[in-house]
This record gives sequence, structure tokens and C-alpha cells, in this order.
Amino acid sequence: MKGEEVLARMREYGIAATLRTLQRYESAGLLPPARRGWGDSGFGRFAEYSPAAVAEFYASYSLVHQYLWKVRFEDVPVVREASLRLERSIWSRDELQAFIGQHNDKMAAVWYWLVNKARVEEKQPADSRLGLTYVLQKDGSMRRMITGPNAVSLVRFEIAVL
Repeated sequence: MKGEEVLARMREYGIAATLRTLQRYESAGLLPPARRGWGDSGFGRFAEYSPAAVAEFYASYSLVHQYLWKVRFEDVPVVREASLRLERSIWSRDELQAFIGQHNDKMAAVWYWLVNKARVEEKQPADSRLGLTYVLQKDGSMRRMITGPNAVSLVRFEIAVL
């Protein structure tokens, strides 16, 4: 998807960001990098963003501009990395507690980032309250379940096998 398409999706969530802002967030590592290249005839450059870029841009942008405690821009990459690691890893109870202990000062921002990422991925309205539950499945993967809309806005990890 083109940068203009990413920005159009952001406007659906009430965010009027510019192409330069999108590029700044990309260069800071706050969303997956775009695939870049030359046009078919060798003229003009293009950037093609993955669908995940919309959700991660919204989650990161919201931390800086809409989050109650406003995270500094330069601190968002750490929050994003912790969020993605938390979401993509398989955890035992002890490992999860150790991870939370290491990132305790960032966990509220991590939860907020994950909820906003899920909000876009699940096409939920910007003002909906979502809760997330991550469950370990038999095949060893994590499954995210939305426990909303209008749920208590939280993220819960269950160490259970489905």
C-alpha cells in the first residue's frame, strides 16, 4: 500500500499525519520498513508499505500524541520492540513475570500500544474500549482474542493450552 493509503487509513482514526511524519516514524523504526524501488519505466521512486504499517503507525503515533502520559518520541522504539516481543513470543509464567519485571516502567505504554495496534487490525472504532487476551495454543502459537468492544481496556496473557 502506498504512503497516501496509510495516511487515509489514519484519517479514519482521526489522525491527520503527513507523508513526512510517516517517513520519520519509519526511519525511527516505529513501523515495518517500506519496500522501495524504481517505477516500471525506471523513472520515479516508490514506497510500498505492508498492511501492518497502518496498525503500528497508529499505535506508535497514539503513544506520542494521544496517550495520557505522552511517551517521548525517542522512547517509543523501546515500547514497540517490547510490545512486539511480548506478542510474538511463547512464555511460561516465570518468563512472562521476568519480562514484565525488566520492562516494568514501560508496561502501561506497552499495553496501550498493543491495544491500539489491535484496534486497527480488527477494524474497531477509535473510541471503542478493547481488552485483549493472548492464549497459547496447542501448536505453540499465541492467539489474540478481542474481549470487547466496550470491555475494560486491558491486555491479559493466559498461560493455558487450547
